[in-house]
Amino acid sequence: MTRRPEQPDVVIVGGGISGASAACRLAAGGLSVVLLEKQDAYRDLVRGEWLAPWGIREAQRLGVYDCFSAGGGWEIREWMTWDEAVTEDEVEAVDMTRFIPGIGGPLSFPHHSVCELMAEQAVASGARLVMDAAKIGVTAGPRPVVTYRTPEGAHELRPRIVLGATGRGNTVGRQIGVTMRNSMHHWGGGMMVEGLDSWPADVQAMGTEGDVMFMVFPQGYGRARLYLNFPTVNKHRYRGPGGVERFLAAFELDCLPDRGKAVTEAVPAGPLSVWPSVSSVPEGPPVVEGVVLIGDEAGNADTVLGTGLSCAMRDSRTVCDILLASGDWSPGAFTPYVEERNLRLERLDFGASIISRLHVEFGPAAVERRRRVRRLMAKNFAAQVTGLLNMVAPEDVPEFGFSEFFAERLFRETA
Repeated sequence: MTRRPEQPDVVIVGGGISGASAACRLAAGGLSVVLLEKQDAYRDLVRGEWLAPWGIREAQRLGVYDCFSAGGGWEIREWMTWDEAVTEDEVEAVDMTRFIPGIGGPLSFPHHSVCELMAEQAVASGARLVMDAAKIGVTAGPRPVVTYRTPEGAHELRPRIVLGATGRGNTVGRQIGVTMRNSMHHWGGGMMVEGLDSWPADVQAMGTEGDVMFMVFPQGYGRARLYLNFPTVNKHRYRGPGGVERFLAAFELDCLPDRGKAVTEAVPAGPLSVWPSVSSVPEGPPVVEGVVLIGDEAGNADTVLGTGLSCAMRDSRTVCDILLASGDWSPGAFTPYVEERNLRLERLDFGASIISRLHVEFGPAAVERRRRVRRLMAKNFAAQVTGLLNMVAPEDVPEFGFSEFFAERLFRETA
């Protein structure tokens, strides 16, 4: 074992959005930071690429907003829902710029480009970046131990604290004994395309038809990230030879006549990835002595909600504030983080379950349910409350929207 002489203040395992943003903030705050990333270079891995207005506000507080704008961040100003349960003349554009004053609409961006810029910013602030870090091991304790391998050999670090930010793989969490309660409602898939020049550049879209729920997120200049959500019985539909062609063909929908044709004729500009859309709730606090989990590694709601990166920004900012405010880095110092995050995840998980039931269930009964919910929402604005979760922070959404009574009333009205 080759032992490095340094004992940094913080080792961050995972150079994604949560880990890299934390490295930027902590290094700028004067702490010695080592950031470990398993990739040898940042590349498109089909991850979340949508940041809600409340997540943008967190990025500003962290001092990393410029990485989004320089990395290709594209403001989305309107949200359209085209759906088999909605006629063309019923489709309305939702103004996405009005939810948080001074912030504007959400950002759509290439994930890997933003991560690369954040890593560069962290290095410029004094952090040390290690790419191609493999077989990372973490042992918790008063002085935690981190081991890893690079092409140069084996290494060991003994920081004051470790931040686990490896995403849904939960690489650090599993090693320190944090277990998750997992549930899965459907499968999802995503791919980058270009040549989508006829799509409205500042309009994101979603809708359900047949046995797919689609999403289109423009990234400017004819590029867009496409997503599909579909039943678990179809989990192999977009795999194997011809998978890309079948994925694009799924956008040939009656609710998207000309627009769907534009999507099917777009050119793939990145890999196609499919995954089980899993909700993971930690069964204990994501904090032990010497280790704190942030981002998806600390638990996540179903991806259909689209709040994963906003949560990552909030986690990073909250934990960094604690680390920079005091020399007390004991587990108890992170109690405010744990309590706020538990409430946040509980609300987001509840909201995601409602959205999944509304938009990612298929067949005649599901179509009629969407029609009736739409009518209810048109009559009673309060019924639209879960839609706020895409725009504003969970604590700013009225509490009644997270009650079983609300869910029962919403779906009882559609029974």
